[in-house]
Amino acid sequence: MKILVQAKNMKITKAIQSFVETKATRTVAKVGRGVTKVKVYLENVARKKNDPEGAKAKIEIDVPGRKTVLVEGKSFDPYQAISKALRAGERRLRKIKEKSIGH
Repeated sequence: MKILVQAKNMKITKAIQSFVETKATRTVAKVGRGVTKVKVYLENVARKKNDPEGAKAKIEIDVPGRKTVLVEGKSFDPYQAISKALRAGERRLRKIKEKSIGH
């Protein structure tokens, strides 16, 4: 599985890179074995100093033979935004898996 991290208006540190890799591999290991690529787009969109949704994480999960799963998470902290988006991706992958098993 390939994990790609890109950022706009912020710098990708080794800590963010390792956080994304561990969370993404854990999430995919739980739900989807057929995932080939995970793309994470980070953006700092703080309009004001006390903006509660200053960081945004968009995650694109490629599943072969199915549609690409797109999820988004917003939070004050980029780590929380990544976590929210990965939880949403996990729910969506589980839903796709249960639909395929049910049919």
